[in-house]
Amino acid sequence: MFGFLKKGSENKSQDSQEIDLQAETISGKISELEQQLAVNPQAVDTQKQLMLEYNRALNIFAKSRRFRQEIDPLFVKIDELRNTIRKSI
Repeated sequence: MFGFLKKGSENKSQDSQEIDLQAETISGKISELEQQLAVNPQAVDTQKQLMLEYNRALNIFAKSRRFRQEIDPLFVKIDELRNTIRKSI
């Protein structure tokens, strides 16, 4: 009779695992792009890609319990990148 409730909790754990996996992947991409930008701060394509990844990360990190604490530092990084972009213009 209450089997549908049990199935719902299983789906939630699978969804949270998938979100955590996506968050880990995005975090890895962000680290790579940040390293590339540290080597060449004037790389416009890297700046664009990094800003896109930051924006994707906000949505995914907000859904992930493991990465939720990374949202505030991510906003700081976004502001720093915007300042870098403004200086290069």
